[in-house]
Amino acid sequence: MEKYSFINTGETRIKRMIAFRKEAPKVNGGMPCGACREFLMQLSYENRDMEILTDYDSRKVVLLKELVPNWWGDKRYKKI
Repeated sequence: MEKYSFINTGETRIKRMIAFRKEAPKVNGGMPCGACREFLMQLSYENRDMEILTDYDSRKVVLLKELVPNWWGDKRYKKI
């Protein structure tokens, strides 16, 4: 059986994300770590508009670009 990753299939755009361990996120919980934020930004420039659920009860979301406001790759992508 052959294994495929996101990159191999070309499916690199992520619209929404929820991250948690034992319970659903509450008030600014469920944030991806810095390394994950960087990976998601590099995976696809369009992921900057990805919604990340930060509070399950209120359904509050934050955009990835708000978590990485001065991302180094912005300049590189704008040149393309």
